[in-house]
Amino acid sequence: MADKEVYDDAVEERVINEEYKIWKKNTPFLYDLVMTHALEWPSLTVQWLPDVSRPEGKDYAVHRLVLGTHTSDEQNHLVIASVQVPNDDAQFDASHYDSEKGGKYATRHPAGQLFTSEHCLSCRVL
Repeated sequence: MADKEVYDDAVEERVINEEYKIWKKNTPFLYDLVMTHALEWPSLTVQWLPDVSRPEGKDYAVHRLVLGTHTSDEQNHLVIASVQVPNDDAQFDASHYDSEKGGKYATRHPAGQLFTSEHCLSCRVL
C-alpha cells in the first residue's frame, strides 16, 4: 500500500509541475502584469505598503511590500521588498521574450500591445 501512495504522490507532483509550466507559458496572455521572484521560503502573507516613489526620468515606480515567511520549524521573518513596477506608458522590447524559457514579467499597454521581458524589473530584499 505504501508503494501505491508514493507512486500516486509522484504522479500528482508531475501533474502539478506540468500545469504550472502551462500556466507560466500562458501568463503573458492572461495578465496585464506578471512578476516572479524565487524566495528561500514560501510567503503566505503579502501586504503592499502605501508609499510609492517615482524616480524622475524612469519608466517605473518603486513600490514596497511586506512578505511573511512560512518555514519548516524555523524562525519566521517579515521581509520588506522593493519592486520596480512599470508605468502604464512604459515601452518594452518584446523581441527579447523567449516562449521556451518564459519571461520574468509581461505587461499590456493601455492601447492593447503586449510587452514581455526577462530583465527589466527587479525585486530586491531590503
